Amino acid sequence: MEVTTSRKPAPFLRTFSKDLAFALGCHYSPRGKAGLDVITRIDSLVLVVSKERRGYLVEIFLDGESVEGLSFASFQVQSREGDLIRGLQVGNQTVYDILKQYLNVSKTECGNSVVTFDGAQRRRYVLSLKNAV
Repeated sequence: MEVTTSRKPAPFLRTFSKDLAFALGCHYSPRGKAGLDVITRIDSLVLVVSKERRGYLVEIFLDGESVEGLSFASFQVQSREGDLIRGLQVGNQTVYDILKQYLNVSKTECGNSVVTFDGAQRRRYVLSLKNAV
């Protein structure tokens, strides 16, 4: 699995993407000027992180085709206390059911509209989902 960004991401989005790759135990590839077709040929499963008009999107590509997307309105970076947890922690059952097909996710009681993951250097990301079911 590969994680990359949009072509000209803000520095915080690159850090977010690198930490997402760290949490999922996969590789981060800087996108640069490469087109999506080049990136999706690197691996069969690719996550593309980008800034949307009113939030953020982690789009999941499988074999070069967009299959799912995780939209979130905002995220916070906190200091992680305790042990590192690999993968994503999801509170919403519907989001969990969708993501478990592609990613290392676990169902937790972190809140219906929240996804969390642990990055490098004791960072914990808390994502506020858009339109959580």
